[in-house]
Amino acid sequence: MAPQFRRLALPIDEQLSRVIEEFDCLGIEHNGDPVAENVNGFLAEGRFKPGLEHGISSTYLFLDSDHSPSLIGYATLTFDSVRLTNAERRRMEELVGIAEFGALRIQMIGVDHRHQGDHHGIALLQAVTGLARQLSRDVAVRFLLADANVRKVDWYEAMGFVRNRSERERERIDPERSVSMRLDLLESLEGDSSGLVADAQAASP
Repeated sequence: MAPQFRRLALPIDEQLSRVIEEFDCLGIEHNGDPVAENVNGFLAEGRFKPGLEHGISSTYLFLDSDHSPSLIGYATLTFDSVRLTNAERRRMEELVGIAEFGALRIQMIGVDHRHQGDHHGIALLQAVTGLARQLSRDVAVRFLLADANVRKVDWYEAMGFVRNRSERERERIDPERSVSMRLDLLESLEGDSSGLVADAQAASP
């Protein structure tokens, strides 16, 4: 059975709290990687809870439905905006004067190291993009943003993301650790509708 993409709600029951605390996306491969350590601690140490309590972010768990429960990975999403370069805005002539576009940001995303290498990361990101596409049909959200680990930039590009090149994004304080990237949801919606339906269904909590 396919993994479930389920939105977390407070209060969290004891069994689910235990598997959250045991989440570990580091393993040997990512040991010492500050970006991965932050992603790991954000969930395992409960730093996602204030966002839920104040309604400023949503955390989704990617659960193995064949076990009760087994946590494959997670993603935390929040609303944001993205600034395009002048050249990018000029290509949208009818939108002259619009500086920023509505966006959904992947605040955190990670897969437990015990499930890495089995394409679960791709499935998790597809579930997130499916949710974003579904949302963009009803709300003015044009882009899905991600601060990609520098080690994962090629992976994000293969999933359709491009680098943000506005001056604000180029002057990030941690360019050696992460790269600001985006997926244009409008372009995605103009693509193969049959594939989008599948993504949207996968993203349903």
